[in-house]
Amino acid sequence: MNSTRNALNIMIIICVCLSWGCTDGAQKRESEEIETHTIELSSLFPSSSSPCVLSTRASNTKSSLHVTHRHGTCSALTSDKDTSPDHANILRLDQARVNSIHSKLSKKLTDRVRQSKSTALPAKDGSTFGSGNYVVSVGIGTPKRDLSLIFDTGSDLTWIQCEPCVQTCYSQKEPIFNPSKSSSYYNVSCSSAACSSLSSATGNSGSCSGSTCVYGIQYGDQSFSVGFLAKEKFTLASSNVFDGVYFGCGENNQGLFTGVAGLLGLGRDKLSFPSQTATTYNKIFSYCLPSSARYTGHLTFGTAGISRSVKFTPISTITDGTSFYGLDIVGITVGGQKLAIPSTVFSTPGALIDSGTVITRLPPRAYAALKTAFKAKMSQYPSASGVSILDTCFDLTGLKTVTVPKVAFSFSGGAVVELGSTGVLYALKMSQVCLAFAGNSDDNNAAIFGNVQQQTLEVVYDGAGGRVGRGFTEGAQERESGKVDYHTLQLSSLSPSSSCVHSSKEYDTKSSVRVVHKHGACSPFRSGKAVKLDHADILRRDQARVDSIHSKLSNNLEHRLTQTNINDIPVKDESKGKGDLGSGSYIATIGIGTPKHNQPLIVDTGSDLTWTKCMQCGRHIKNCDSKNKLNPSSSTSFNTVSYTSRVCRDLISADIQRHCSAPRCCYGIKYTDDSSSDGFLANEKFTITSADVFDGIHFGCSENDAKINNKTAGVLGLSRHVLSFPSQTATTYNNIFSYCLPSSGRTGYLNFGSTGISKSAKFTPIITLPDMPYLYGLDIVGITVGGKKLDIPSTVLSNPRAIIDSGTVITRLPPKAYAALRSAFKKKMRNYTTTSGVKLLDTCYDPKGFDTMAVPKVSFSFGGGTDVELGLNGILYQVDASHVCLAFAGNEKDDEVAIFGSVQQMTLQVVYDKAGGRIGFAQNGCS
Repeated sequence: MNSTRNALNIMIIICVCLSWGCTDGAQKRESEEIETHTIELSSLFPSSSSPCVLSTRASNTKSSLHVTHRHGTCSALTSDKDTSPDHANILRLDQARVNSIHSKLSKKLTDRVRQSKSTALPAKDGSTFGSGNYVVSVGIGTPKRDLSLIFDTGSDLTWIQCEPCVQTCYSQKEPIFNPSKSSSYYNVSCSSAACSSLSSATGNSGSCSGSTCVYGIQYGDQSFSVGFLAKEKFTLASSNVFDGVYFGCGENNQGLFTGVAGLLGLGRDKLSFPSQTATTYNKIFSYCLPSSARYTGHLTFGTAGISRSVKFTPISTITDGTSFYGLDIVGITVGGQKLAIPSTVFSTPGALIDSGTVITRLPPRAYAALKTAFKAKMSQYPSASGVSILDTCFDLTGLKTVTVPKVAFSFSGGAVVELGSTGVLYALKMSQVCLAFAGNSDDNNAAIFGNVQQQTLEVVYDGAGGRVGRGFTEGAQERESGKVDYHTLQLSSLSPSSSCVHSSKEYDTKSSVRVVHKHGACSPFRSGKAVKLDHADILRRDQARVDSIHSKLSNNLEHRLTQTNINDIPVKDESKGKGDLGSGSYIATIGIGTPKHNQPLIVDTGSDLTWTKCMQCGRHIKNCDSKNKLNPSSSTSFNTVSYTSRVCRDLISADIQRHCSAPRCCYGIKYTDDSSSDGFLANEKFTITSADVFDGIHFGCSENDAKINNKTAGVLGLSRHVLSFPSQTATTYNNIFSYCLPSSGRTGYLNFGSTGISKSAKFTPIITLPDMPYLYGLDIVGITVGGKKLDIPSTVLSNPRAIIDSGTVITRLPPKAYAALRSAFKKKMRNYTTTSGVKLLDTCYDPKGFDTMAVPKVSFSFGGGTDVELGLNGILYQVDASHVCLAFAGNEKDDEVAIFGSVQQMTLQVVYDKAGGRIGFAQNGCS
């Protein structure tokens, strides 16, 4: 093998996780860690009516092309009349391709190419076409014609159909290329070096028609192309134009290419496209295959977007397979357990990676071990009959999700590649979902790493280093001495949704109410147009709330409440002692009064008193409009509370200013963002649902509510205080409630009582904080980033303790704990471009040019042995298109309490059980 062919690298980094559900990568932990994917089965059968989602990488990189699935929604070749792919036919063609590859690699000379006359189709055992699922569009000629080409790392010669068709041309979507209409087209002489190179590129020597070089290639499925070798201008983008690219201009073409114009050869021969553009791209290209028919992937030439942090595996030499990219597989892991496969099982036949083979093929003994281990992990699912080459299938009829063991491949040089969920299963129909691997028929046949397994990876072919690199960056599921866990984040999911998706759980129980994000698509305040959030203001208000909490927990008495004149809004110390409303992102609607008036209230576990705006505004009339007002005079169940009552005295313990205007009990709260509520204490009928109605609930009837968002009606107090709503309804709900906080495009729910709590919830004891006994205290004992527990001394987390709070947006950590988290996170994310921080968020990234980010998983360990893995939305906070930030911040002082905020709670069901003295977390409780 010459030096040109040796100078090839393959790297694998993480790519677009186009069709994974939000629960993908969920893990079951028992006596040992078992790695699994939890797959929403609907994702395996994408709707043909779904709109096409374009790859931002292909759109934003000048040397990048969109990759589409030939039969997918995004394909220009797809018509409304197209039917679903014939899986049996796809698998049959796939086997034909594999047979062709194995024959090429055979040492038996009788299996090699048979030469034929120039006037006949050059015959050989067959090149490696197969089903040709992935298509790109390339500009050819002057003026350029955009033509759809199947791209293929197992082929070298690029060719297209040309006019005139001297014998047969198959049907294609675009008009057939006419070389006579291109000013940059030239035929190649049969005496040229390029013509002599056809033997290595096609397996057939070039022949002559007059003085013009003729090529011919036949594939394993008996498809073929015959025509003239020519030179033409190829255009990838306006700034990436190449003159004189050798290609085949086919005038006699037949087979299963229907729809496309031809083939783009990406093999290792000198006639391949990467070799011909080596002076510009240095034989480097990469791709992400779309894992769903409704998305595009990308094929990128050059180094644009490729991470610098890569692991390599030495190049393996595939006998006689000069066009193939060889790999050295050294092991396979299923569900975290490495299979007992002798090294010679892989090393004897060798292996290669191929964009055109659909199903990964393994040596018989290796496949048998994989199949056995996989079936053992899938024993809870009924088996189904096999189809074609797939013999391990399951009937998943009636299920919404399936939990499958993770599968990882180890390569020489220490590179470990964990497959995405779409790389493990191949779905024909709900009653026939199969393991996406097959065994070779012979121990000596090479293993082939196919495109199903590549779908959630970015594969990078680098011809500059003289080695085959197959590596993950640390930001892309690297496995070294320990296990490193990553989420694959589709960046489009961070953008606010314009449509509302309702949670099914909000309707499951009689005591459940809908929770929405105040500015989201499901908000009752939405006027039709999407609201652009002022993140700087949100973060400013969030810091004000945190400052208030820290002040409340301070032992410094000068920061405590002070009494004020009855004629003023009661205030606390202006610098430290105010209430802590903050941004108030989450809203639940509660019925108040008779007849009931639906009031949208901010859900707040850090507030004691529930209050709502009332009519008959007082002295701040200009700040107290009529929207979302309760009119006490119109309710037959409304009663005021006497200033001499025990309930009025309870205001003091709730840190609420009490002032009296006999005979009513008056209250006042001023928040750290200068908003306030001032009114009188009352009791009223509260309606959760038609079946859950409560008489005589004590609440604040606010007559003056300065600077409170005029769309929200007030606050629903959910703390541990006697005046909180859970405490007042304890005889019915036993001081238990739970919630799922939604993202902006969804609804969540707030559920009272034990009904609807996930069985998977894990509990940690509630810690009582001496200065604020009504907050929900937690005992954080550890933090894990990417599977590695951070080295944080126990005293760093135990001295200030922690609370969980629905109203704080960003989780706050002690300075040393945050420094450790930030350092570990930045190390795992070093392949992404950093950018300036925003307010309290100091670790931010600019994701432009990426469809996805590979984000290390973050887990919190709490007292009682409870481990909580955060969802993706709990790790990153998107400020704008160029600022995606780590969603944590450090406290200013070591002795300030840590706060587990609402961003980190979004994908968790959080259970508050005051009666049982515990707080629970269910990682999949919201799905």
